[in-house]
Amino acid sequence: MTAPVAHGSERVAIVGGGPVGLFLALALARAGVAARVFERRIEGRLPSRSIGIHPPSLELLAGLGLADRFVERGVEVRSAEAHGERGLLGRLDFDRCRPPYRYVLTLPQTITEKLLRAALEERAPGSVETREVLGIEPAIDRAATLRLAGREFEPDEERRSYAVVVGCDGKNSVVRRSLGLGFAGGDYAGQYAMADFPDGTGLGTTAAVYLGRHGLLESFPLPGGLRRWVARCVDGEHPGREALVAHVRERARVRLDVAQAVHPSSFRAQRFQAARFAKGRIALAGDAAHVVSPIGGQGMNLGWLGAQALAATIATHLDAGDGVIRALARDGRARQRMAAAAARRAEVNMWLGRPLARPGMRDALVSHLLRTQLRWVLARIFTMRGLALGW
Repeated sequence: MTAPVAHGSERVAIVGGGPVGLFLALALARAGVAARVFERRIEGRLPSRSIGIHPPSLELLAGLGLADRFVERGVEVRSAEAHGERGLLGRLDFDRCRPPYRYVLTLPQTITEKLLRAALEERAPGSVETREVLGIEPAIDRAATLRLAGREFEPDEERRSYAVVVGCDGKNSVVRRSLGLGFAGGDYAGQYAMADFPDGTGLGTTAAVYLGRHGLLESFPLPGGLRRWVARCVDGEHPGREALVAHVRERARVRLDVAQAVHPSSFRAQRFQAARFAKGRIALAGDAAHVVSPIGGQGMNLGWLGAQALAATIATHLDAGDGVIRALARDGRARQRMAAAAARRAEVNMWLGRPLARPGMRDALVSHLLRTQLRWVLARIFTMRGLALGW
């Protein structure tokens, strides 16, 4: 168990209290570094976009003494099926993955954030502050200074200085914009509809993907007897719950009741990456640094892998004077390589799931891969192994 970090001793500021910011604060607390987390939201995000927690992330959570809390609440997905136009193409099992986590855990992001927030309150009480960060001033006297919005009874802006600041404040990061860093990327083709429904498929804890001529359809079990469905919609089609139900009926031959849709939403897959992940004493992590396609469920996990490395860098070099600047720059370059590798993997998933007028060759390729020894390579890739090596 990590000893509580004394309140008021923070030398690191984390802007954004989502899953990556909270994880980073916990990793720093375990290393004995106190951090102040600034989060402007009072309530958690809905709908829960991120649901998959991959084995490398479960290992990181185990290192924080938290994995059991997550496993108790989630669903262990130990296999996945791939279906083509004419039926089952093959099955991917994770039983040869590295123990003990031979599965992908599914858990809604809202629950993930609550578990992380509760753990941080246990170990660093009062370290999360509901406050909006307006920007960052140039570093003065070996410190980075945050501009904080005023509060109801204190309307004036406040300034606080920290040895290191980390922006975990999402795709529209105020921290990144304050640094003047580019964020190159854009949308992929196609829109996706998503919702959770009571699960009557009989698939149990198995995930399923359907590679039809109209594009990808994904299906994942969730806690509480629910199952998530994600469908690429036809060009020009409104990506609402009605379209999703129609595509599930057509492609998976599963009938859903549109009235039972839980938190329906739509999205476009995107890819963005900051020009740099660190500048001076300020670093970026999570979606503030990189956005990868959600197809494959890598985004939050990639943020955690990067946050673990960043926490180690900060803990080791926080007292190194200007040496922390060089260390953050090195760490940023390594995390850029990891993010680029994750983006490439996501693009392969999207390429396999793209609409095709004649999907027969793709079905044959997927069937071959799932019936040979290459399926173990696919299992490693699917469970996010090897990203730290940049491939």
